[in-house]
Amino acid sequence: GARPPGRRPPAVDHLHARVGTPQAPQVASLAESATTARAAERFYGWWEACWAAAEARSLSSRDSTLTATVEYGPAELGEDGQVLAGSYSPLDLHGRHVSGVGLDDTLAAAAAALRSRFERWHANAASRVAVLA
Repeated sequence: GARPPGRRPPAVDHLHARVGTPQAPQVASLAESATTARAAERFYGWWEACWAAAEARSLSSRDSTLTATVEYGPAELGEDGQVLAGSYSPLDLHGRHVSGVGLDDTLAAAAAALRSRFERWHANAASRVAVLA
């Protein structure tokens, strides 16, 4: 997977997996537009680099456990029960809160997408060559 130029994946054992853009800190529907699809691809590329770094570390330490949490915060409600503008809740392409989609549905879809991407990455393990010194 691709990673940001000049960036090395950190030695992490847990990922907080949420896709966002500068205009929308939480994007619930990754396939909604080319913009969100590109943003998702950048995040998935970085997470793949983190998975690869964990895989490389595990060759010597035998500790290959890496966990992830999909995070989408519920909409913050004001005293009147209305969604506060600018609160961290999933937004659609037009910047509208999509809390009507349901947080549980958003989390389930994000978890399924991340799991699918990981399984596809993991299935290609044989194509990654390990060099042992």
